[in-house]
Amino acid sequence: MMTISSALYFMRRRSYVPTFLLYLLRLKEWVCVLLFIFLMSLQQLSAQDIVVRNPSLEGVRGQTKAPPSWNIAFNTPDIQPGVLGIDMPASQGATYAGLHSADTIPEGISQEVFLKGQHTYIFSFDLAYAPLYIFRACYGELAVYGSDSGTDMAELLWKSGKFYHTDWKRYDAVFKTSRNFRYIILMAYVSGTCDKSIYSSSLLIDNLSATIREVPQISFNIEHTCVGVSNGRISAAITGIAQSCTYLWKPGGETSSSIANLAKGTYWLTVTAANGTTATASATILDTDLKSEVSTIISDCNGENKNQIVIKATGGIPPYRYYLNDDQHASYNPVFKELRPGNYRVKVQDEHSCVDRKDNIQLREPMRLQIADVNTTGTSCSSTIDGKIALNVSGGTQPYAYRLETNEWQADNVLSRLSAGFYYYQVKDKNNCRVDGRAEVIKNDRECAVFVPTAFSPNGDGLNDLFRVKLHDDVHDFRFEVFSRWGQLVFSTTNPEGAWNGELQGKQQAVATYVWVLTYTDSQQQARKQTGVVTLLR
Repeated sequence: MMTISSALYFMRRRSYVPTFLLYLLRLKEWVCVLLFIFLMSLQQLSAQDIVVRNPSLEGVRGQTKAPPSWNIAFNTPDIQPGVLGIDMPASQGATYAGLHSADTIPEGISQEVFLKGQHTYIFSFDLAYAPLYIFRACYGELAVYGSDSGTDMAELLWKSGKFYHTDWKRYDAVFKTSRNFRYIILMAYVSGTCDKSIYSSSLLIDNLSATIREVPQISFNIEHTCVGVSNGRISAAITGIAQSCTYLWKPGGETSSSIANLAKGTYWLTVTAANGTTATASATILDTDLKSEVSTIISDCNGENKNQIVIKATGGIPPYRYYLNDDQHASYNPVFKELRPGNYRVKVQDEHSCVDRKDNIQLREPMRLQIADVNTTGTSCSSTIDGKIALNVSGGTQPYAYRLETNEWQADNVLSRLSAGFYYYQVKDKNNCRVDGRAEVIKNDRECAVFVPTAFSPNGDGLNDLFRVKLHDDVHDFRFEVFSRWGQLVFSTTNPEGAWNGELQGKQQAVATYVWVLTYTDSQQQARKQTGVVTLLR
């Protein structure tokens, strides 16, 4: 058939029409084409059900091919049968698609469909597992993705889960989109490793539904009933579909969008759309629609008795009345203050005498902040300022902070660099609860020196089992090393409290003489090095 353009060209070649008329007709042709494209796009965007082009996946068999109207989304899908050892007859028509994926090598096909956001769809197809598709796979699994470009996995909409049947079986994919998507992708999904090959998932797909149909979405507006009164009401709102629907309620059999005069119980609504899709949802009528939420405010510190119960009531018929424990007189204030620790219950009542109760409301103040233990360390020798006060705290609300008298607060529970004398300390918790005390740092009136024993006996009798440096000085830059007679390093530490237990890598060392080397900086800021030998005895 001759197109408009070719006909115009033929006429122009023979001077049948003037040039200006030729341009006018060509402009009209382009306007018609653009109008057609716009109307088709509008139909796609506003269509209730989305037409799937070439749903039986017909095409020319071959590798690395997508059926006509479909695109290759990822890697190398195939049109089957007859490719790479796949000879299973089609579920519908003559051909179908084959997909197999590895963890980092997905295979999939895509089609432009214009899925609308926040809509629910149903899409059906036949699937079969292909255990030997060149490579041995472990399972079949299909994923449906929403895509912006046809080659990106923007959102996983549905997946089949692993299947192992090698004959055709029908699947219905029901999914809801979070936003608009221009394309849909069908991909072999990998959800686990495979011990047979890198291609974990291998499947065949055919006989797609001719349309991706929108499914009605049901929401309810519920008016509950008071206890013993059948005055509940349920109204249904249908979204996600533009066409009219029919309604069927159970129990009762009503066919309108709302039902009234309901007692407590569960009611089921089935909605059927003009496209044949259905949705079923249930709504439950409770004894009362009066609801209350209880929150508590707890005292920052133990013993303050500043606890509160705060009630937020909704539904029913205001104003609300609030009762605490066994009070007979109602309060119209939803906040109960200045409460002692304990268990409480509240009752909320509306103007319709509907009641909501909350029991076992526990008010538990923090445990009392207290100093559990105080450990003091005296100065190392006469001329050092290295005393310490270590505070072990319990109760309150962590984290804790520590300080001496009016000094700055610190997170470390050890107050250090102290000279001999009495000190007042304070501890506070996260809520600024405080406790204080007094401790003494003793002065060890002795010569500042560092001593190293000449022998030890790691035999487990509790006497002289460890070889360590005896410090009577405030040292830093500490390193202590012990070597065997052959120069092997058997122990090393930079901790002045570190000690050797006579073992190397868990093995007891032989009775022998070992050489030690000690380096440190003393309290006079003098670098020191000492060496010597120690005898290991058993």
